[in-house]
Formats: sequence, structure tokens, C-alpha cells
Amino acid sequence: MTPAFVLRASVILALLSAGAAVHAAPTQLATGQVLIDFDQDTFAFTRDVSNFGSYSTEDILPSLVTVTAGGNGVELNFNGYMNLYASSYYTFSPEYLSGNFNALFSFAPTAGYVITGYTVTYAGSYSIETPGSVSVGGPGAVFSESLGGSSFSVSGNVAGAVAPSLIGGLNASGDISTVQVFDGFQSVFDRYEQVLDYCEVEDPSICYYREEPVYIDVAVYHDETDLGEASINLQSITVQANVVAVPEPEGLALLAMGVPLAAWLARRRRT
Repeated sequence: MTPAFVLRASVILALLSAGAAVHAAPTQLATGQVLIDFDQDTFAFTRDVSNFGSYSTEDILPSLVTVTAGGNGVELNFNGYMNLYASSYYTFSPEYLSGNFNALFSFAPTAGYVITGYTVTYAGSYSIETPGSVSVGGPGAVFSESLGGSSFSVSGNVAGAVAPSLIGGLNASGDISTVQVFDGFQSVFDRYEQVLDYCEVEDPSICYYREEPVYIDVAVYHDETDLGEASINLQSITVQANVVAVPEPEGLALLAMGVPLAAWLARRRRT
């Protein structure tokens, strides 16, 4: 084997090792009552980004999202990357942005337990300058708001033993509306009214009238454009398995033996 061949082989092995290091191996997390399997490389996260009217879709690398086990479930922490900011101030036109998440987990109960369903929680914060709105939703729950700003946490249940696929998204919109602003009152001609001018002295039944204009006060408004903006930060998604214990086979056998015995003792007391 020549030195050149050995060098080429070493380079190939190094490249293969580097490529293998890029993709994380499938992971299993244990919580005591459930086992959670997932492959973080299959996760997909995106968000829209606006730059003074220029739009692009940005991929959020799965490696930037932290996955941790807790309770009987798992938490996806986006570490501030899953956020949107939409504003109508820059282009004077409505702006609508969205983000998406797609993550698959497999849950399996440990011995002595069964999974009856899942509780999914979406948590984060938002801020809105009306007119604007935000929303986030996926399996189990939806959150939407068009006023104010604060933190949020919404939860919902998904029935069944199979873990729900975390497929959903979030939205933010900075809208535009027209509002009327009161300027005051303006005197506007309304009609003519006949007003008595005079009557003849010799014959008071003969009178003369004149027409005088009548004016009324009318409220005056002008239209103003109201610009809005909204931001939302999806901080985390948590999936908790709802777990119940089941009797071990030995316990079931003892229970099966105990029922006939209890029935026999009851009959004996009655005789």
C-alpha cells in the first residue's frame, strides 16, 4: 500500500466521520413511566422575516431548539428563535407573517403503565398595537389575540395512545384601518323660513313676509389612517403523556382468585 493511497483513505474516513457528526443519532429519553423516541434531524421549523417590505422565509436549525424531558413528557424550547414581527408602518400596507413547526415524537409506556392521552401546552409572549393580531395553534389548543400584550400559556388534550404530531404554526399581522377624528361643529345652511316682516296699519289682515335662511350645527370629522403592528414569540411547546397504572399479571391472577373466594364466603354467611 503506497503512502498516497493511505493518505487518500485517511481523508475519506475523516470526511465520512465529519458527515456523520453533522446528523445527530435518534434519541431516547426516559421519564420513569414513559420512553420518548425522536430524531431531531427530522424536525422542521420556519418563520417569515420582514425587512422594510422585503420578505423571506428563514429556516430555524433543529439544533437551535432545546429538547428536554420532564414529568411524563418532553418540552421543545425555541430559545427565542420562533418569533414574528409584523408592522404596517414601513410600507403603509397590511403585513401578514407566519411561522411553522413540525416535530414527531414517539411515546411508549414502561411496564405497568398505559397512556390514555396527551396534554399539549403552547407558551410564549405577544404584543399588539391595534389594529393587529397574533395566533398560535397546533394539536390540542389554539391561542389568538387582537389587543394588548402579555405572556400566554394555553393547553389542550389529545386522546389516544399515539403521540400527536406537533404540526402547526403561528401568525402575526399588522393591519390598517381608517378612523374618523372629530374636528368640531360647522354652521351649515339647512332651509329658508318665512318670517313676518310687517302688516298694514289700515288693514292688519294684510301682512308681508320675508324668507330668512336657517343654519344648523353639523359635526365635522376627518379620516385618519391607523397603522398597527404585532409581535409573537413562541417560547415552548410541551407534550405530557397522561399515564395510568395497570395491575401486574400477578396482581390480576390474585384478583381473579379472590373474587370466587369472596362469593363463596358470602354464600356461607347466609346459610
